[in-house]
Amino acid sequence: MALIALLAAASLTADPPKLILGKDAGANIELQAPAGAKVTFSASAGSIGEARREGGVFKARYTAPALKAPSVALVLAQIDRDGERELAWLAIPLTGSDTMEIETKPGSRVTADVAGHAIGPVTADAKGIVRLPMVVPPGVEKATLHITDKLGNTIDKPLDLEPPPFTRMRMAPRADSASIASPLLLEIFVVRRDGTPDDRATVDLDAEDGDAELRRRIGRGVYLARYVPPAGKTGTVHLVGTANGQQAALDLPIAAGQVMIARPFWKSSLSAERPWTIGAGLIGGVGSTFDGATAGTAMLEAALRIEVLPLEVLLEAGGSWFTALTQPGPALDALDTARPRTTFVQAGVRLGKQLVRGVDGHLALALGAASQSVSRTVGATGAAQPSAHAWTPHLAFAFGANMRIGPGRALAQLQLDASGSNVAGLATSLGGVQLMAGYLVTVR
Repeated sequence: MALIALLAAASLTADPPKLILGKDAGANIELQAPAGAKVTFSASAGSIGEARREGGVFKARYTAPALKAPSVALVLAQIDRDGERELAWLAIPLTGSDTMEIETKPGSRVTADVAGHAIGPVTADAKGIVRLPMVVPPGVEKATLHITDKLGNTIDKPLDLEPPPFTRMRMAPRADSASIASPLLLEIFVVRRDGTPDDRATVDLDAEDGDAELRRRIGRGVYLARYVPPAGKTGTVHLVGTANGQQAALDLPIAAGQVMIARPFWKSSLSAERPWTIGAGLIGGVGSTFDGATAGTAMLEAALRIEVLPLEVLLEAGGSWFTALTQPGPALDALDTARPRTTFVQAGVRLGKQLVRGVDGHLALALGAASQSVSRTVGATGAAQPSAHAWTPHLAFAFGANMRIGPGRALAQLQLDASGSNVAGLATSLGGVQLMAGYLVTVR
């Protein structure tokens, strides 16, 4: 809950939002963050002074780097509070400013068109040298020169600005260290050449040891990744993020697990990102009973994962519906029609193991109780009989797979159900086989 409040409160801005190098000395950085938070600012280019709190806002001064070429400053605000950490990102485009010498005919008038903005006109000296005070935003690689000589002849020439490359990605962890007990989340911030956040970047994370993977995009140009060190790993690990041909590296300490339960039996793609992870969702299915009736089931499921163990504790509640069954009636050589339905609640455990990255195979076992209701019509007369109700034990066994999708995971499984016979006036059992599918949202 503390992290949710932190996420809702943090907001990082710069005034002005863009700078011209050589003209603008810097910008005022502001971050809205809750009381009691510790805030640290850093930038990929230039520098940021110490954060100071003024009311409900943290402020700092960003100083532009002593550069002339266009660039982008990737600003990171790290907010720590009550053992939780949030990262806030901001890109400040830095427009290049320098004088460019161009040779042409003496006395010619030259105007440069840079990203739709006209610079000049400037008249060439007696040697044909034009000195243009170029102002070039990041991401602009070419300009157009409009040259008019003394006779009034006009020509347009392309100009390659050849801006040097600059850093367009940064990476930062949400914790000081990684451990097998608590997989580490990292954020990767990527911008385009013009400094705007890149929401369609091709991002990856690699580690020299352990399991590193990209999860999803969580904000404008911000991508979430996860790293899980291998059992017994000590020291540090070298992580490398890549995006659009660029790289960012991070050396991260490895901390020992604090509890024995932190050691998993084997690798799971669905291991918790926190010591306790809760998922909830809806699962439905269709199939058949062993006695030939068509069956359908819908149930709500809550799943609790403890540490990074490949085990989940399940709590499920729902209902099942069945097509009519025939059974011997009270009269000789007569058949009754029975229409059963059940509501149930059950608890169980699910054991998962990684098949491929992002996909776990699983086995599940659940035990509970079902309230079985049966309505009957008698023989050829079709006379309705009062509905009968009774409780019966219910056992479910399933095997299938989980796959991470979006804010949770999709689940598919083949489920075998067992229940008692001669319950609520139904001569047969409602045990059978169903194909189940559903989606569980990770709520914590």
